[in-house]
Amino acid sequence: MNWLANLDLLVMAVIGIVVAAYSGYAFVHAIRQRADAFQAASKLTKNAWLGITGAAALFLLIIPIFGVISSPSLVGVVFSFQGLRSELTLFWLAGTVAMIVYLVDVKPAVVAASRGGNSW
Repeated sequence: MNWLANLDLLVMAVIGIVVAAYSGYAFVHAIRQRADAFQAASKLTKNAWLGITGAAALFLLIIPIFGVISSPSLVGVVFSFQGLRSELTLFWLAGTVAMIVYLVDVKPAVVAASRGGNSW
């Protein structure tokens, strides 16, 4: 594999790995929060966000890891974390949007509500 000729594959793999790591972080963060903090922040319930972030982590993190296990090499990693260039592009986009919404909107509101602060 000529790495310079396939620079786009490497860039997409790096993006895919970063997005996968953040989706795992969003799911773990949702698990660790109190259920009443979601209601105090006027967001969906904790169970709803666990389902949303869990599905995002499934498509962004767990499925590519199975691809790496089936092809344990640098090339396997590059092709497993392609994101937008994979056959699951729609799910990758939906999971990425869900993860971004959680990290940018829900997480700060839930943390503020947990501390008793403003939920905006």
